[in-house]
Formats: sequence, structure tokens, C-alpha cells
Amino acid sequence: MSTLRDKLRSYGKKPASQSGQAQPEKDCLRAFDRTERSAYPLPDILPGAAVYLLTGLETPDIPLTKMLFLDTETTGLSGGAGTVAFLTGIGYFEDGAFVVEQDLMRDYPEEAPMLRHIGERLKKSGLLVTFNGQTFDMPLLESRFIMQGMRMPNADIPHLDLLKCARSAWRIRLRRCSLAALEEQVFGLKREDDLPGSQVPPAFFAYLRTGEFSYVEPILRHNVQDIRSLPMLLGELTRLYLDPLNAEHAQDIYSVGRVLEKRGMTESAQKCYRAADRGTMSRLSRLTLADSLRRQKDYVRAAEVYERMTAQGQGGVFPYVELAKLYEHRLGDIPRALALTRTAVLKCPPGDGEQMAQLQKRLFRLYKKITVQSCR
Repeated sequence: MSTLRDKLRSYGKKPASQSGQAQPEKDCLRAFDRTERSAYPLPDILPGAAVYLLTGLETPDIPLTKMLFLDTETTGLSGGAGTVAFLTGIGYFEDGAFVVEQDLMRDYPEEAPMLRHIGERLKKSGLLVTFNGQTFDMPLLESRFIMQGMRMPNADIPHLDLLKCARSAWRIRLRRCSLAALEEQVFGLKREDDLPGSQVPPAFFAYLRTGEFSYVEPILRHNVQDIRSLPMLLGELTRLYLDPLNAEHAQDIYSVGRVLEKRGMTESAQKCYRAADRGTMSRLSRLTLADSLRRQKDYVRAAEVYERMTAQGQGGVFPYVELAKLYEHRLGDIPRALALTRTAVLKCPPGDGEQMAQLQKRLFRLYKKITVQSCR
């Protein structure tokens, strides 16, 4: 795999390491973009409770001015030793504005100063916010720090990857959770003349080959938009995670309920499942609620949920099977378990031989239990 150094050499550029003498270090190209603080629906202090729900990390409340929003543009989309982040966008709130600071590496020797700029911002931050940064951006930057013989400052900073949060909250309803898709479907913002991510590396190499800055201008605009979207997305997710019951869509309420249960907040999660029990989400919400109640050993209320499903002809054979298990093994009502198993046999799909065999086995066992009880 060719590295950026190899590509620069092929374009007739001589890397500093080939020279017999040390070359003076050039700073990277820096650009700044500012928008009003009022454009971003975030509280001045992000509650630690919100950070916990979003990440699973226990942190104190974090002031908005301590958050760092980061996104990179790279020479490849799959990572690897030959991939370099040639542009890093960093967003932060300062003096009533949201500032996007961009560092562009125009040549390989400018990577070290670019990394130092990133490091200075990391030192001042209490929360790192990215979109797919845990999987891509940060491992790449960490490797580039090492390659430059540098240590990444504040490497253990709490990291909030919004892609993971967005998928947890919206995947059922929206399906696609790319940043551009979320901008359009959550905020109603459609990008115009945006450079597709797949075209970023070719555009950068065209700039290296020709020196024409027009090749990188669309990349800079693309990166600014990515960074601006991060605090907007964080604000929307914060509201949803802290107050899911007031969400408009049942899919989102249910999805946050799953997160809450994962975080150990079972009672709040069950409230979400009940609130999501409508429309197309009714079946899934009830099944998940019943399963949650069973894990709590609240077998009576779990049975009530399954009973509602059978009364409304919901869920096919499954709730009958689960009810039969509860009545046989947890609630001690063998006649009721037998009656439910008989119904399950009638509702079992003809082609499901494995399930039918299990039901027949349960019928035989329940008949034996009934016989034993009647002989006492």
C-alpha cells in the first residue's frame, strides 16, 4: 500500500527526510469559521446524567466550553498504515460563538505541526465528541502521533461517539444513520453541492499534483458542515435520552428504553416500552416489556402482558408458548399451561416441525403432571 510520502514523491515533491540537511518546519494551513452560539440547542452545562446515558461513562457535569468536536478528512476511508488525516476540523464554543478550527496538511512535513495543534486543544478539553471517531478518527490520529514520535495529550478523555448514540436511538425508525441522512431526516437540512466522502481522497491528491486550491475548497466546506452538525446532533440526542417519553415517535421511545435498560435503569426502560406500545411498535414493545419483567422475576405482570397479546391475536404462537412456560414453571397453574399449549399446537405453522415437536413434548409432560395431581 502506497503511503502519502510515496504519492508526494511521485508528484515530484521531495520529502524532508531525503535532504542531507534538516529542513525548517512549516506550519500547516489554518482556517477558522464562526457561527452564533444561539444556533446550537445545547445547554451551557451538559449534565453528567446525559453523558452517562449516551456513553455509559460516569462523569461530572461538563461545561459547553470544555467540549471538543472533532472530525478528520483522510487519504483513505479504510484506515491502515498508509492512511493520513490531511485535514482536521475541531469545533469548540468560545465567547458566544461556535468556532470551527481547520488544520490542513498541504505536504507531509506539515503533519507534525497539525498534530501539535490538535494536542493543544485536547489538553483543554473535558469531553471529546465525534461521529464514528471511536472506530476511525481517533485510532488513526493516535497512530499518526506515534509515527511522528509524539504522545497524544489527554488520551483518556471521555469520548462521546454520536454515531453509536444515533444508531441506538434512531436506527429502527430511520434505518440510515449517516451524518448527512441524520441532518436531512432529523433537522430537515439537505446539503447542497456537498462533496461525497468517497471523492475526498482523489480531490486532495489532485491538489497535491496540481497545487490548485480549488480542489480542497469543497473538502474544507464539507468538513465545516460535518463539525457544525455535531453539536446540533448532540443537543437533539440529549433531549431525547433525558426525556424519551415526550418523543414524537414510538420507535424512538422504544429505542431509548433499550438503552436505559442497558444502563441498569429498568423501571424507566419499562415506562418507555409501555409508552411505545402503539401502532406498528405494539408487538415489539410488549414482547420486550414482558422479557424485562421476567428478568426481574415479576412473573405475574409478565403474564399479564402476554395475556393482552393473546386476547388481541398479537404475536402468533409465541405468547402462548411463553405463557405456558410461565404458568407451568413460575405460577404453578398446570391446567392453564395445558390449555395454552393446546392452543399453541393449533396455531403452530405447519412447516415448523421443530417447534411442533417441542410443543408435543410439553403437552405430554403437562398431561403427566395433571394425572399425578388428580391421583393425589
